[in-house]
Amino acid sequence: MSSICRTKPVEGLRLLNRVLTTSTPYIHWSDRSIATVAFEEVRSSPEKPYDFTAFIFHGLLGSSRNWRSFSRSLASSLSADGVNWRMILVDLRNHGNSAKIEGFVPPHDMENAAKDVANLVNSKGWDWPDVVIGHSMGGKVALQYVESCSRGVYGQSARLPKQLWVLDSVPGKVNPDDSNREVEKVMQTLQSLPSSIPSRKWSLYSFLSPFFNMIYAYFGCV
Repeated sequence: MSSICRTKPVEGLRLLNRVLTTSTPYIHWSDRSIATVAFEEVRSSPEKPYDFTAFIFHGLLGSSRNWRSFSRSLASSLSADGVNWRMILVDLRNHGNSAKIEGFVPPHDMENAAKDVANLVNSKGWDWPDVVIGHSMGGKVALQYVESCSRGVYGQSARLPKQLWVLDSVPGKVNPDDSNREVEKVMQTLQSLPSSIPSRKWSLYSFLSPFFNMIYAYFGCV
């Protein structure tokens, strides 16, 4: 059975200490694009065969690049006992390098995003991941991946991960009435921007000016 990793405070501090104090090994990076999704690979000891694999899914508007430092530190820490780990940082569909790949079948939902991961495993001939880690939207994809895997959607050879780590995400659908429509507001803001950005300074001002105007209005400065 898959389980959500819950670390006791003391154990968490020990793990953090190991991450911060363990010397960083040589890390092998590779950017690869296939018919499904793009990914990056981090290995603690690229010259040795790996023992375990962890898949990492980023959040909305993110990419695999956001998790490079975390993956390097985690691989270094976990491999300190002589066990070699491989981290697969996935660019989910329409994100990162996967945004350059055509042919993703709609709808672009959690179910198909999770299926992309299964297609990646099958196309590369890999063993199924031992650990799956997902942040925010990536957490939703991770939950969907495990749920579909448990129902046999990916075939009889598919194996449930030993651990499931879900960060800043919760199971089930989010009631739009309880979400304050944050994602919708972000998307509306992005859609309102011109296709060509004049400069980084202009972009920063465009994002921050509504925030400062709101503060001024609140304190009666406007």
